[in-house]
Amino acid sequence: MSMDNDQDLKPLFQRVEPLGTALPERVMNQIREKHLKRERFFVKNKVSILLIAGMLLTASTGFAAVKYHSLTNGQGEVVYEEKSKAESPSPKDYSKEELNRIHLMNTIWDEQIKPGEAAIIYVVPDNPKHAIDIKSTPHAVKDFAKLQSMVNVPGLPLTKELSGSGTYTFNNASVHMERETDVNPLTEQEKANIAKKLLEKAKASGKDYALMPVKFTDNFWISTVYYTSDKKEVSLTILNNGDHGSVTSYWDDNSDMINRKIKINGQDVLQKTWNGGSSAQLDWAYEEPTTGHRYMLRLSSAQGEITAEELIRIANTIIPKPDSK
Repeated sequence: MSMDNDQDLKPLFQRVEPLGTALPERVMNQIREKHLKRERFFVKNKVSILLIAGMLLTASTGFAAVKYHSLTNGQGEVVYEEKSKAESPSPKDYSKEELNRIHLMNTIWDEQIKPGEAAIIYVVPDNPKHAIDIKSTPHAVKDFAKLQSMVNVPGLPLTKELSGSGTYTFNNASVHMERETDVNPLTEQEKANIAKKLLEKAKASGKDYALMPVKFTDNFWISTVYYTSDKKEVSLTILNNGDHGSVTSYWDDNSDMINRKIKINGQDVLQKTWNGGSSAQLDWAYEEPTTGHRYMLRLSSAQGEITAEELIRIANTIIPKPDSK
């Protein structure tokens, strides 16, 4: 995995340590979810990497080189593009001391921050620079009405059922809400003051760490919604990219992926298949006409053999038809 200069991966799919801007910290929370496999996204202008919707790059050999594509909005601006993994940001080297601190911080994150919570973590050992980390876990949502109140995309309302060759019914969702520190990042002085308070709190409690709660805003950042039909499951991931520029994904040139650009209801869609077509996903972009607010959407086969053709049937009911825009 390649990280930006403020991040690094602990074990695969689990933890990253943020020390820099708010968005990279928020982005890397998504690594915690076990369904994240194969792919990475890089949000320009924020120097951040995010992992969404179950696709981490996996090395493989003996396959034809992958053809990469991009998506543009009505003004011809690139909102999503794909590149080779060779072009991804270089990883940062961490000292043994930093890695020790990060390992403990990740353990605390896992054990102390419950679903739907966010907190500032201060670790005492191996922390001479008094670094703090802002971490959160996604909300686990099982009530559809609650999900609708949390995830609102103007012009693209969530539905409780999706239609393909059969009916896929809402099962559950994972929702990352935007944190207040993402909207109003802490200054260096504020970080130093918080670190000092948390150090005193840790010493008073006799623990090697201390936490400070962080509030969420009313806006979601990324959500993955799961729909089931018998033993099959599809996932719909929505990334709220706002005005943060374009999103870039980095792929293994030698992966066994077949990548095509198709149209669904007049919308450009990137179709990917693996394993001879038994595993697939569709990626497309949506820009809210009035505000220009940008979203990335992904429909994926999550469980069972769900072909690209089946995903297209479902996407036809999600992507607005030209005359309904």
